[in-house]
Parts: sequence; structure tokens; C-alpha cells
Amino acid sequence: MKNKIIFIIFLFALTSCNDDFMDRYPKDALSDPMFWSSPDDLESFANQFYPLLTTRGQHDFNWLIQMDDQSDNKCTGTPLPWLFGQDVPAATSGYWNAGAWSTIRATNYFLSRYEKVEGDAIKIASYVGEVRFFRAWEYYKKVRIFGDVPWIDKDLGTNDDEYLYKPRDSRKVVMDHVLDDLDYAIENLYEPSKVPQGRIHKYVALAFKSRVCLYEASYRKYHNLGEYEKFYMEAREAAKAIMSSGMYSLYTTENPHKDYYDLFIQSDLRGNKESILCMVYLTNILNTYTSHYTEANGYVGFTKDFAESYLCADGKPISISPLYLGDDSLEMEMTNRDLRFRQTIDNKSFPYKITNEGPIYNKYPRVNILCPTGYLQIKGHSPLGSEYEYGLGINDRFIFRYAEVLLNYAEATAELELGGITQDDLDESINLLRERVGLPKLTVPIGFSDPNWPDYGYDLSPLLHEIRRERRVELVSEDFRWDDIVRWKAGKLFENPKTLVGIRVTPEWKDQLPGDLFEDRKFTNDYLLQTYNDIISRDWNDKLYLRWIPLEEIALSRGNLVQNPGW
Repeated sequence: MKNKIIFIIFLFALTSCNDDFMDRYPKDALSDPMFWSSPDDLESFANQFYPLLTTRGQHDFNWLIQMDDQSDNKCTGTPLPWLFGQDVPAATSGYWNAGAWSTIRATNYFLSRYEKVEGDAIKIASYVGEVRFFRAWEYYKKVRIFGDVPWIDKDLGTNDDEYLYKPRDSRKVVMDHVLDDLDYAIENLYEPSKVPQGRIHKYVALAFKSRVCLYEASYRKYHNLGEYEKFYMEAREAAKAIMSSGMYSLYTTENPHKDYYDLFIQSDLRGNKESILCMVYLTNILNTYTSHYTEANGYVGFTKDFAESYLCADGKPISISPLYLGDDSLEMEMTNRDLRFRQTIDNKSFPYKITNEGPIYNKYPRVNILCPTGYLQIKGHSPLGSEYEYGLGINDRFIFRYAEVLLNYAEATAELELGGITQDDLDESINLLRERVGLPKLTVPIGFSDPNWPDYGYDLSPLLHEIRRERRVELVSEDFRWDDIVRWKAGKLFENPKTLVGIRVTPEWKDQLPGDLFEDRKFTNDYLLQTYNDIISRDWNDKLYLRWIPLEEIALSRGNLVQNPGW
């Protein structure tokens, strides 16, 4: 049976993770010497923060299914107001209310009291490292959403007007503090072998640091904020520390036609070398709904733009590869392509269900409200009946995956331009991902130019184009794409009409498909399925890189809070 530590932590904390911290833990109770008396008390306090790891921060959706909805990778059954300029500032927001700041208050409460505890100094420092990790987690989330936010590092009382009404600090100030918290965590957290399964450790903090620093470096660079080089270097060094440890590697059984697919439908990731930290599920104790939501509640499909981003088997894009057969049918489109294409989007190679009567394959593309584009997701969807039944899934999920670390390393190294990224750098990062699915190596120089490289609104080197492509394909539906678009200042990608259409349905192919498959659906002049019959384009507005500040908070701030640009 699986080690129960991780879900005991989660279940303990999930019972009250949405309540206001001060309501759950009265100050007079927690300040009692009977509580702050041993390192075990610090462990108990830190447990409440672990549910934060169940989401990456901005989106509280089901793992792998609704991830990337807010991006150019997918289209939802109905238009998301945010992406079509229909969102307006409201009085309140769950991103900036009392509850949204409760975790930061709780971490500061801990950090102002832990020194009362006597005992093993190394053990105490490890729990302080955990709490500072979670404070960094929360502040990183807030900076991604709002940009500048108030940095508060003390336990607040009702009379602390200086802090309660303080204006927003520059994101540079806040992110420097976040970096300090993560460096402390890395220095003081234990090695994985010295902590129970499920607790964060040194390499979790390093993985998170590589993510945070890559985000902040590229945001500063592409939004012209300056002072970004340090964060690229920190991202690269954090990733390199993990790579050099020898503790992690990519999952492979040397079956490139199936390994990527299998990676995301495993019932036990604890022994998987690609898992830096995973979420463990167990029957009747803690279950997941991933496969069920793919089938019954997804309301989303991949876009034509995303489908065209997959390379051909020769490592070249569809625009120049002689292996590309075209897209007159889904089978033709997937032939001779990056094998992750078939292992991410539904096709006849993988059963959609396995029943007592045997495997069931989707003979035709799913085209309905559950998949408006015809490109149905199978990444993370298990065909086993126990997994797609509501509330019965036990397939584990990644919280930090080694593949992300490799991609972070490659991008940060290429952006630093310290003599240029080398072939060795690519071979120990991105080319390991390509090797898993049988693709040729990415080389320096890359050896081709793609006339269909995305239009970011600025020039980009061929190598960075391909590093970004690799990131998009490898991490699809893991909730990175929106953050990547924001940090690259790449909102212009949403203006590509192919982000609003799905599969091509030629008259010849349509004659072979069920007559009611496309009932009431419209197509473009070149037979691409329109996701929304009355919407064929959209304009990007730079204000969407940051969310609006709630109007009520601005009114109550004594003039110290200013609305974000454009709102």
C-alpha cells in the first residue's frame, strides 16, 4: 500500500484550507507555550500549507483537463470572457480579499514565533524552510496575477496601519524577497531520503526556484523592466543543481510510441525518477476526477494552431518537411509527426475506454460541446473504468516534474547568451525529451527556418523559437502556457485565427463521417471547424497581462492602492 504520509497531510489541511486563517487559529491559542514547545509543533503548523501544492496558483482546476484553457493551446465550449475583453473590474475578488492573504498572514505568524521552540536546530530550520517556501509560493502567485503587491513580513495586529494600508511594493522588491525565502529553503530543507514521502525537500525548492526565476527574468526582459540577468542566472543554476544531483531522470521504457502517454496515467509516481514531488491518491481516501472530466465535463479541445506546432518525425516543422502528409484527415495529420501528438490528442492508436467487453476506440473525432474543436485530449486520461468513474480515480499527479527543469535550464541558458548555448547544453536538457519520443536532436545552429514560426510581435532567434516550441508541446495541459505567454509578452499569439479553429474537415472526409457530427457547426473557407460560429477573430489588449485590483480594496486603501494599467 502507498505511503500514507502525503495524503494524511493533505486531508488534515484540506478540511479547512478555504477558511480565514485567523478564524481557524485564534492568536491566544497558538501563542500558548503549550503549542510552541517542540519541533513537532512546527511540523503540525506547516501541514496546513500543503493544499497550496494542489494547484499551481492562478487556476484551481482539475489536473491536466482544464489546465491551459486560458491559452492559445485550447478553446473552451463557450468563450472565456477574459480572453475576449469582456472582463471588468469588480468590487471584490477572491485573489485579493481577506482569505487571499490568509496564507501570508499565517506564514508571518509562524515566522514571528518559531524561535520560542527549543530542540534540534537543524530540524527547526527545516520547518522554517518549509514555511518560507510556502510564503514564496503565495507571493509568486500574487506577483503573477497583479504585478506590484505589498510585501509584508511581520505578524499584523489591528493597529498596524503602516502595513495594513501600505501601498504596493515594486515587483522587483517583492521578488528579491521571494528569492531570499527560496534560498533559505534550499539551504535548510532536508535531502529527499530524510523526509517522509510527500513533504517538500531541497530539490522541490530548487525546482520551484528555477520556475520562479525563469518567469521573473523573462517578464522583466520582455516587458522592458530591466535587471533581468540575475534571475536568468539563478534559474539556470537551480536547474543545473538538480540535473547534476543524479537523482532524477526522464521516465522511459524505451518505447517512444507509448512512454509519454503512460507517464500521466500511473497509479503510483513515488518511485518514478521524473517525479520531484507528486500528489498521491488512494481509493476511498483521496481520489481524483481527471479521466472523468476529460470525458464528461471537459468542454474544451486543442486548437489547430497547437496541432500545427508539432514537428515532423525528421525534426522539421510541417512547413518544410517532406514527411508532412497534410491534414485532410486526423490520421493523415498525425502520421510522421512528433510521437507526442498521438499521445496527447485522441486517435485510433489508444483505447478511449477498456471495458469488460474489451477496448473501445473512438472511430471518429469527438466534435460536440465536450470537445468543440475535434482535437480531444487523452493526455492524463486513463481508459480504465475505475479511473473515469466519477470520484474513483487514483492516478497520481505531478507537482514538480523533471522535464520542466530541463526546459527551464535550456531556456535560461539560451537567454543568458554567455558565449551562446552549446550543443552539450542542449544534449543534457531538451534533447533528452526528444530522445524519449524518437525525435532527432536539436542542434546549434538549428539548420532550418520555419516560415510559420509564431508572431510574438518582436524578433526571436531560431533557437529560442524551437526551445519555446519544445516547451509548449512537452508541458501542454500542465498549466504553464498562460504564464509563458504573459512572461514572454506574447499576447499577440491570440490574434492568430488558428487559435479559434479545430480540425480540417474536407468534403471527402466529411462524407465518411456520421452525418450529425457537425450539426449546426460552421467552417472556414478552407474547411477548418470554427469553435464559435459567430467569432472568427479577437484582438489582444496588453492590460490582460495583469488582473485588475478590486474596486473595494482601492476605496478602502486610503489612496495607497492604484489600479493596474488599462483597467
